[in-house]
Amino acid sequence: MATKRSEQPDTEVLDPRFDPEPRYWARLRARAGLRADWSWPVLTAQAWLARTPQLVTVFLDGGEPRGVVWAAWVTAGTHRYRFAASGRAGRVGFLDVRSPHNSAVPGWWFAGYAPGERPGALRAHVAEYTSVMRRELGIGFRGLLVRQLAEPEVAEVAGRFRMIRPIEPIGVLDTAGHRSRDDWLATLAKKRRWELRKIDRLVTGNPAIGVDVRTGAEEDVVALTRLLRHNADKHKDVPILPLPQFGASLAKLLAEPDVRTVTYDDPVTGRRLAVALVLDHPDWPTFRTWSALPVEDGGARNLYLHVYGEMAHWSIAAGKQGVIVGKKMPKLKASLGARMVPQYAAAVPVR
Repeated sequence: MATKRSEQPDTEVLDPRFDPEPRYWARLRARAGLRADWSWPVLTAQAWLARTPQLVTVFLDGGEPRGVVWAAWVTAGTHRYRFAASGRAGRVGFLDVRSPHNSAVPGWWFAGYAPGERPGALRAHVAEYTSVMRRELGIGFRGLLVRQLAEPEVAEVAGRFRMIRPIEPIGVLDTAGHRSRDDWLATLAKKRRWELRKIDRLVTGNPAIGVDVRTGAEEDVVALTRLLRHNADKHKDVPILPLPQFGASLAKLLAEPDVRTVTYDDPVTGRRLAVALVLDHPDWPTFRTWSALPVEDGGARNLYLHVYGEMAHWSIAAGKQGVIVGKKMPKLKASLGARMVPQYAAAVPVR
């Protein structure tokens, strides 16, 4: 990719490695409800530690943003064992449209758009984005992979030579209308409710386990980086393994005021046992990452089940609509009260 800002009429295509934060970025984030992983310092740090160039395309109206799309530019030069090149990473490829390092939410926002409300709206937005990126990337731009499509959006991207497939559903833990953790527990099956109450008693009664909800700024970046790498080590079931957690990008993320952690540690030794990293939001915080010290290395059992009660309690107390708990383990998440929302991905060729 070019190492400078690309501007087209009413559009900017930005590479966070080289382009400074746009003057309107804070207003865009606030208006669109973009979480902490869309902070420009976070995008910059993550872009320098990625396998692919990361492109942020902003649509403007009178200098004010009316839409934004994040995508990774994937080419033959993309390699699982190296970072993105500092210049062009290949002239032929496709754009992987998704949210930066967060597979639970879409990688785009358009003013006034909501899935299923205005037939044809998403199709028009995709066509506009495709046209802009064709001018930006040239004839080597061969297609889009659009992730996290909601069910009403499938018809919007359907068409000749386009492939659409269901992907893992997203878990959503609704807490609006509950007055307490017990209210939430009452919605679960009897066996699961009994199990969670037993786990809560064991955790609460264990002097070697302390539980705390903190802001990111209160966290120890080094200790948290080490702990999060246990989670990365578990995921060997994908074609391109995720990169480990890097301290530099985590430090930028934790510095954002809308980041929270639910932490488990030993109050005596200070040893970290587990953590849930949560990206806050006025209505729908996202449970971004979970990692725990393996039991064989001194960790504690059942903390993943326990953290759902902690998140439900925090969400209820803060007046949220609920918590987006992400992909993986759909049966387990459903048993913990999560509503599983179907998701789709579409491969869209560009001709």
